[in-house]
Amino acid sequence: MMISCVIVSYNNGELLEEAVLSVVGQTRPVEEIIVADDASTDGSHQLIEALCHRHPNIKPIFRNGNLGVSVNRDLAMRDARGDFVTWLDGDDYFLPAKIEAEANAVGDSRDVIAYSDVRIRHRRKNRVEGFGIADFSRLGASDRVRWLLRRKRQSPRSLLIPKAVHLRIGGYNHNLRTYEDWDYILRLAAEPLHWAHSGVEGTVAHPGGGLSTQAQNEHMRDELRVLRLNHRLIRRHLGLPILLATAGRVVATRSKWWMVDRYRHMRKQMLNGNARAGS
Repeated sequence: MMISCVIVSYNNGELLEEAVLSVVGQTRPVEEIIVADDASTDGSHQLIEALCHRHPNIKPIFRNGNLGVSVNRDLAMRDARGDFVTWLDGDDYFLPAKIEAEANAVGDSRDVIAYSDVRIRHRRKNRVEGFGIADFSRLGASDRVRWLLRRKRQSPRSLLIPKAVHLRIGGYNHNLRTYEDWDYILRLAAEPLHWAHSGVEGTVAHPGGGLSTQAQNEHMRDELRVLRLNHRLIRRHLGLPILLATAGRVVATRSKWWMVDRYRHMRKQMLNGNARAGS
């Protein structure tokens, strides 16, 4: 088995070095590490070149213009030479045994998707949460889709998958700039493949990024778009009522938080107005 790891980065600075070295330092070596920089402006180019000089299994890709994470990751995964591929965001990192444990879970099969438990690190709150998701491996395709639609539990991330499967499902959707991971894993989950849990924590992820800056109505728009793109898949596995209920839940949840956002904005304006009037 030859494994490639794709690391995508845009202005991730020092966090990118931590991400890359976490792959370099795996207990089971990764034959190819692709670092795809999406036209960063923070000096990441020089950092990546320095890492390449130190570690010959790193292959750099420097985009001429910003493509967005979905396009950047998909093109890099298509360039990968490994028959299995995994991926990592430039501000996250792998725990040391992630690749070895997932490779062992795959074994000699070529039709297995391996994954690990996830650790979420909240930098601002200085808090760490661990999520055990071994149960996901015991589900059939329809129940995997149901799990991902409910979004009540952590979804698998940074999977180890056969590159042929990535190509077969069409890769990442180049037209999505947000919720691209949700769209991608929904299509993966629907495939008639075995999912194997590694038995270890694999990825340490940091919440935030572009999604945290979006308004609630933008979240609603983008989530509904993913449901619309996958409506045939969802109806085939779970039926029309589940699809409609999921869309309704998105609208209800995001509308509530949109009203909260509007209230906070109005309250801030009123307080600023009172402050100016009293000065």
